[in-house]
Amino acid sequence: MDEINGVTGIWEKYEKGQDYLRRINLASKAERCWNFYKGDQWKGLQSGGEELPTLNIIKGTVKHKVATVAQNSMAANFTSMDGDEATAEVCDKLSKFFARCWEKGKLDSHGWNILKEACIVSDACLFYGTADVTKPQLLRSVDIMFADEQQPDIQAQKYILIAERLFVEDIKAQARENGVDELEIETITSDEDTEFQIGNKTEVKNKSGKCVSILYMYKGDDGYVHFSKATRTCVYLPDTPLVVKDAEGNVTGGLTSYPLVHFVWDTLPNSARGAGEVEFLIPNQLELNKTLARRSIAVKMGAFPKLAYDAKAISNPEALDMVGAAIEVTGGNAQDINKMISYLHPAQISSDAYQYSSDLLTQTRDLAGAGDAATGQVDPTKASGAAIIAVRDQAALPLNEQLAAYKQFVEDLALVWFNLWVAYNPDGLEITYEREGQEVAEVIPAEILTGMEVDIRIDVSPDNPWSKYAQQQTLDNLLASQHITFDEYVEALDDNGGVPKGKLTAILERRAKRAFTAAPPMMGEVSANVLP
Repeated sequence: MDEINGVTGIWEKYEKGQDYLRRINLASKAERCWNFYKGDQWKGLQSGGEELPTLNIIKGTVKHKVATVAQNSMAANFTSMDGDEATAEVCDKLSKFFARCWEKGKLDSHGWNILKEACIVSDACLFYGTADVTKPQLLRSVDIMFADEQQPDIQAQKYILIAERLFVEDIKAQARENGVDELEIETITSDEDTEFQIGNKTEVKNKSGKCVSILYMYKGDDGYVHFSKATRTCVYLPDTPLVVKDAEGNVTGGLTSYPLVHFVWDTLPNSARGAGEVEFLIPNQLELNKTLARRSIAVKMGAFPKLAYDAKAISNPEALDMVGAAIEVTGGNAQDINKMISYLHPAQISSDAYQYSSDLLTQTRDLAGAGDAATGQVDPTKASGAAIIAVRDQAALPLNEQLAAYKQFVEDLALVWFNLWVAYNPDGLEITYEREGQEVAEVIPAEILTGMEVDIRIDVSPDNPWSKYAQQQTLDNLLASQHITFDEYVEALDDNGGVPKGKLTAILERRAKRAFTAAPPMMGEVSANVLP
């Protein structure tokens, strides 16, 4: 506790991080990017109640780019760096266990969320606060602060701060569990510090309210990760090293990597956060919306005929809007009616406005790599699967950098998982995996895990409709040309493909049963229906 300011040392580091984020306008930038993505693009405009049009090109661009990267299935393969056969077998089991944890933890869904957050703002993190690798926590760019904002490698950071808003009563309960003095606990009070929250900032009011809690992590001189938790006035979890000790109290291992996996959409020099996709599309989006609004107003004002009449000559002007109503005129004669009531002809609107907005829309999408060809506007009935994939892959070339970054993200994730398995399982890691169609459970001894040096290889396989379409066309052609049998065709089908593999397999099984029952008896056998 700082005796002068009445704040904890961790909170002082948090305030320095806040100051940096304010100087780069990260919170306001992130809020603006999310507003433009979801379509709230006229926020703050005084329009007198008029609902202005929006042609949202940002959302389609983001969805296309995120889908192009996320639709690639990732599989981590652990390999032993010492070449030992025993550890190689363990690595094979860890690879299968990784796949099981990936599926159980819904990492495909988390991957989409990470990519979407990073594409819209700039970066995002997955954080593992417990030993369970199937329960990650998504950290937005504004939730995390680094000791060195110019260092992109987060494992090289001197310390990392994670900010979150928690219920005061929950923080006090943790503080009591950790033996914090009651006088310090009473200094924990609710606050309204929601400046760095994105989206909905309205909180449900309860008895104690919420306040900002800081998780502070650093790597100590012992090489292991230390962490503590604090509010503005109270350190309610003291410095704790994540280490494993034996019966004599000697440290035998621990967590050596920050339990964080970081993804940056587009790297920038001397930046830990990089850049997103939306920020630089906003000026074009604004100009497109303004041009569309001007065209809309011009059409409303001048594209439709307007009725003009002489108020002194018409006794019942309200009848002008009624179908079949008689109009009372005063003075004049029948020839003067056209002088009393007339329609103003619509004004001619220049086509330049339409051409400008159309060109702006098309060129913005093309330059962003999200034009018609890139987003898959191809008729599959007029092109082969291979041709569609070729067009798609050519259009997706600018996203190869993001795909490589996502592959590295999964590799970093696998290394963090391995580190968590070793650190949190001093008595051995219990794993489950599938072998020959059966689920197997076993325990890998801790001495094997701690002594292993593993390398990670990530296998990437496209998992999208066009790849499946191309594969299906290939199998159909092989069957039609009789290079494979129907049994081999069914066996080669994907379980989640367009052709129902399960139904075809059931048909083959029924055929096999009928053929078996209808087969004549073998030599030496006597049929039950034949008399000796």
